[in-house]
Amino acid sequence: MKQYVREKMYADPWEDSPKWRSTLIHTAKMCGIILFTIVFTELLRHAQVGLQSLLMIYLLSVQIVSFVTPKYVYGILAALICTFSFDFFVSEPQLAFSFTIGFPITLFTMLVVTFITSTLTVQLRYQAALAVERERRAELLAEINQALLAARDVDAIVRLVSGYLAAQIGRPVIFYTKDPKNCGRDAYVLTRDDESAGVFLTETEKKRAHRVYKSGIPDALDEFDSDVHYEAVVSRGTVFGVIGIECKAKPLAFTSLIFLQVLVKQVAMALELLYLSDEKNNLKISAEKEKMRSNLLRSISHDLRTPLTSILGASAAILEERDMPEEMRYNLVTDIQETTQWLIRMVENILTVTRISKEVMEVHKTLEAAEELISQAVSIVRARFPQCHIHVRIPDELLLVPMDGTLISQVLINLLENAIKNSEEGALVLVNLKKQDDYARFEVIDHGSGISAHLMDNLFEIHTQGEDATIDVSSGIGIGLSICQTIVQAHGGSIEGHNREEGGAKFSFMLPLAEAGDGMIPDEAHD
Repeated sequence: MKQYVREKMYADPWEDSPKWRSTLIHTAKMCGIILFTIVFTELLRHAQVGLQSLLMIYLLSVQIVSFVTPKYVYGILAALICTFSFDFFVSEPQLAFSFTIGFPITLFTMLVVTFITSTLTVQLRYQAALAVERERRAELLAEINQALLAARDVDAIVRLVSGYLAAQIGRPVIFYTKDPKNCGRDAYVLTRDDESAGVFLTETEKKRAHRVYKSGIPDALDEFDSDVHYEAVVSRGTVFGVIGIECKAKPLAFTSLIFLQVLVKQVAMALELLYLSDEKNNLKISAEKEKMRSNLLRSISHDLRTPLTSILGASAAILEERDMPEEMRYNLVTDIQETTQWLIRMVENILTVTRISKEVMEVHKTLEAAEELISQAVSIVRARFPQCHIHVRIPDELLLVPMDGTLISQVLINLLENAIKNSEEGALVLVNLKKQDDYARFEVIDHGSGISAHLMDNLFEIHTQGEDATIDVSSGIGIGLSICQTIVQAHGGSIEGHNREEGGAKFSFMLPLAEAGDGMIPDEAHD
């Protein structure tokens, strides 16, 4: 690829000193080795060591110079100096240049040894440096992969990758998450905005980035000189974005390109997993909503059929039996009235379900006295069930609770109706109010048959009549408890229910109390 500059294969990978200092150091190394060789061979020559052995020492010194210095020039200079030194100090006549037939042979031999040794040394150094660089980048990619797996949204992934690339390659980076053509500022993340915005955001570069985004492959213009190199973040034919690297100062190095391409693949897989996870969650939510809607419709159909049939039968009897005794007529009209009241309560439940089915339930809280709310709810239930016995226990201190009074009243009414409908006629129902830490605790206790074992695990989910045929459809055990849980949770509280050892069931819910200076306004202060 013409646009990329490959790293110099034979450069010293550890060369960090200034050029003049590096040259001085390597020159001193070469001169020191040659000087030591001359002195050492002179000592050996006086010890009557043969010329062949002394020549091998000079060859060895050339190899050592080639090994400890990074460039060919030092080895070549060492070969020339050693050849002349051997001819001057060792060959006959001594301390004079003979330039015999052996001189060019020795020089050629040393040059060949220098070339071979330097080539092998530089190759070994390059491979060692390359191995270190690959290991470092492999560790970096593993670190990035762990960070990508921990990221929870697209913005976190984009900023993470942009930061790593800018730090690793040392250049400005732009990451488009949408089509670069006519995109807004929220569609890309740009490092070093003040330095590089002008390079990336020109019309020419936007068009090139747009082509890469549409095609999923690098722009053909990258074969020539360009200011930015683009890589498409693509997986299984789906383009998730475009990454651009600034190349205005100099083209992108080959190893940097390889690192970029590997990283882009990791980013593409991370984004694909994230989108698939979001899609799976959305499908799950949709399925749950559809299941809840179906269960609600089934519950409504069961709950409404019985009272409507009762009203129809009672009204038909009144119309047909004109000579009906007054007492029987009164009883039928009373049944119609009670059934109609129950239908009204059912409609209120349905309206509440409709309200809390929104993605965000808006609860308008006002400070209200908990004991007054309990009193109102108990009065309503006693009017509907005159035969019931309800006993209320409240603390001495006044508990002011931020709440939507209508909704919390609905919770108490539903729980009380459950307790009455699932107890024997005239059985005692207890309502307790107490302060527990920073919460107001409401309890409804009955002495009835308790909660069925198979309902305990999903007590607050919507149940149809077919799931528990022993429960009266008007008891509210299905829709009512589901409503109660949602209302209480929307107030920042919690609700639970369980069977009592001595018999019956106990439902309790907790609501956070008002704090000093929380800005809540008592209900009577509102219009």
